[in-house]
Order: sequence, then structure tokens, then C-alpha cells
Amino acid sequence: MLKQLLKNNRAIQRIKSLKDLVLEKLDYLREATNYVKDVSLQNRQAIGAFTEQQTQNANQIMESQIFLIKSSLDQVKTLQYLIETGQERQVIFERMMAEHRIEIENIYQEFKKIREEALRSDQLVHQEFKKIREESERSNGYIHQEFKNIRGEAESYQKLLTGQFLKLQEENQAQTVFVQENLAQIAADVHDQKFKVITDPSYFQAIDIELMVYLYSCLPHRRAIDVGANRGDVSARLLQTGYEVYAFEPFPPVLAQLQERLGQNSNFHALGYALGSANETRSLHLVVDQTEDKIFDDASFYSSLTRHSLTEGLAFQDSIAVEVKTIASLHEAGILPDDIGLVKIDAEGFDLEVIKGMGDFRYPVVLAEFWDPTFPFGQTGAMNHLADLVPAMRQRDYRWHIVIYRIWGQHEVSYYCNSDYSLENSWGNVFFFQDYEIFSQALKWCNAIMPATYFAV
Repeated sequence: MLKQLLKNNRAIQRIKSLKDLVLEKLDYLREATNYVKDVSLQNRQAIGAFTEQQTQNANQIMESQIFLIKSSLDQVKTLQYLIETGQERQVIFERMMAEHRIEIENIYQEFKKIREEALRSDQLVHQEFKKIREESERSNGYIHQEFKNIRGEAESYQKLLTGQFLKLQEENQAQTVFVQENLAQIAADVHDQKFKVITDPSYFQAIDIELMVYLYSCLPHRRAIDVGANRGDVSARLLQTGYEVYAFEPFPPVLAQLQERLGQNSNFHALGYALGSANETRSLHLVVDQTEDKIFDDASFYSSLTRHSLTEGLAFQDSIAVEVKTIASLHEAGILPDDIGLVKIDAEGFDLEVIKGMGDFRYPVVLAEFWDPTFPFGQTGAMNHLADLVPAMRQRDYRWHIVIYRIWGQHEVSYYCNSDYSLENSWGNVFFFQDYEIFSQALKWCNAIMPATYFAV
């Protein structure tokens, strides 16, 4: 009986050893399956799907075999119980052990089959890795060649741009030399001339008037309009030059003096209208000299259609109704001819309104009086600030202008071009031009006659 029990114990030990071996194999199988799964997931989707399917099959087999092993273990436990209960169970135990050996052999064969399939999967993955690496090497070679081509094209383009830049630089240098030579020639033509200045107050008038005289030879038409003619100083000088003059003076007593002075000249036409932006009736505000010595000579000069500020000693006192016309309406009525070469405006602060009345009519040269906002006459009510006149004329395609100005209380005269800036306490006339050649001639004359004003920071 003791021998039989020892024999049974040895059998149980062998079954335990077999059980440990089976579990060890199962652990190896799980590791192999996980390895195959990890490798397969890092590659193409098709290989991953194939390996996953194989892994699922292996898992199903393992689960079946594990179930069998568990069943076998249960049977072993049952056998142990039978051995303990008696020798009559020995035969049954040996038969069951034989059956288990067959099952274990089957499990081993299944393990072998799974291992072979895993090896085949590894070979397939290796081949796919090799194929992917070859494709990557070919792609890298293609990219390298494309990069080389692009770099070659960029170098060629850079050389081309460098050549063009050098060519442009040479052309700019040649152009700069040409411009400098021409400027030097212009400077020589203007500055190297010798001028003789003659002052005769009985004949020659202010610089502004003499510029109108100079422009006579540059204008396409020899007719002029004198707005705000007053006693006719400007009209008289223009008539002496050869202009045909249309003079406007709305104040009846002054108009009578004007006609008496210049009416005998067949080229002179006196008109008793005031000019503005609309055909209407307005009040002409009359100014009186309130100083003891009557230092303002003739206060009728300062009569205006707008009540603007005045200097000390002058005051608006009375007003009369006058008829106001636009220049455009007088052209349309045939009172003014169309071929006017020059328009002079001195409307005592109402100049911008006269310009607005031009309509679609344009003249080679238009000049208007301006007052700075700090000038005594321009502080309130004035409609002739440079900041307003210049934009209005630019809208009418007068692209160049010359400002001839004086400072209140000083005698010096200066000029500058193409700016709407007015110096503090300044006043004077601004000449507007549509044609650059006429502007250029006027600029040369100003440069020779008076100092230029330069603006600097």
C-alpha cells in the first residue's frame, strides 16, 4: 500500500511538472503573439490586419487549449481523489493519464503550428520593411535631385537679377548725370543772366502786376478779366502791355471814376457787376477811414460782399445792394468772350466765391488775393485763405501755383511754390496755372526778380 501511494505521489509530481511546463509555454506563446502584434501595427495596414487575424486565431486556440488544460487539471484533482479513495481507481487513473498525454501532444503540435505561422508572419513583415525602406531610399534620391535642380535654378535667377540690377544701376547713374547736367544748364541760363532793375512808380507797379505783364508773351489769349478793378491801376498796366481788359467794379461812384480814366481805350470794357458763386443780389459793405489823418488814402478799396475783420482805423459803416453774377453766366450770355488768357481776382475776402462761379470754364492763368488767418483782414469772415483756395483750384485741374507774399508791417516780398501753407500775418497773391510751360516761365521770372522762401525743419 505504501509503495502504491509513493507511486501515486510521483505521478502527481510529474503532472505538476507537466503543468508548469505547459504554463511556461503559454507565457512564451503570449510574448510571441504580443511581439507579432506590435511589429505588425507599426507597418502597413494590410500587414497589421493579417497579423491581427493570425493573433486572434492563436488566441482562440490558446483559449481552447487552456480550457482543456483546466479540464485536465480538474480531472487530475478528481484522480487524486480517486487514488486516495482506493486502488480500484488506479486503472481509471492510468487511462486518463494516457488520454492526457495524447492531449498534451496535441497541444504541443498546435504550439508548433502557431510558432511556424508566427515565423512566417515575421518573414512577411521583414519583407515589407525591406520594401518600404527601398521605396524611402528612392524617394530620398528623388527629393535630393529636385532640391539640387531648384538650387541650380535659384542660382541662375540670382545671377540674372544681379545682372539686371547692375544694368539699372548704370542706367540710373547715367540718368543722374544727365539730370545734373541739365539742372546745371538751367541754373546757368537763369542765374548767370545779368538783370537791370528800373523803378519808376509812374509806370511800373507792384511785382504781382509785373508778373501779369511778363506772362503776356506766354499766354495763348491776350484778353484779361480784372475782378475788383476799383480805380483801375491793374487794368491800366494790362492795357499798356497789350491786353484787352474786362473790368468789374460794383460800387457806382468808383465805377464812374474807372470809366472816366480808361473808358477811351477801345480794349477796355467796364462792367458794373460784382462776381460770386450765384446770380443774386447781395449787400456791398462799404468801409470808412476813421483815422484823423486819413492814412488809408481811399477806403473804397476795402468794400466787400463779406463782413470780414478789419485793421484798426477802418470800419464797415454803410451797405448798398448790388447785382452779383457768375463768370460762367456772363460767358453763356455772350458778355464775356471764351478766349480769356488771364483772370485777376481781388474781391476783398470774397475770392473763393468768385472761383466757384467759374463753372466749367478754365483759363490759362488765374490769380487771387489771399489773407493768412492771422492777418488783420483775414481773422474772421474771410473767404480767401490759401488752405481753401488751393484745393478749390486743384479740383479744377490747376496743378501748379506760385505764392507771392508780404508780411503785415514789412516791405520785403518773397515767393514759394505749390503749397497751401501761409506764413503768419502774410498776405499777397497766388497765381494758378494749368499748363506747366507757362508755370515754368513764371517761376524763372520770380527766381530772377525776388528771393525765394524755403521751408525747413
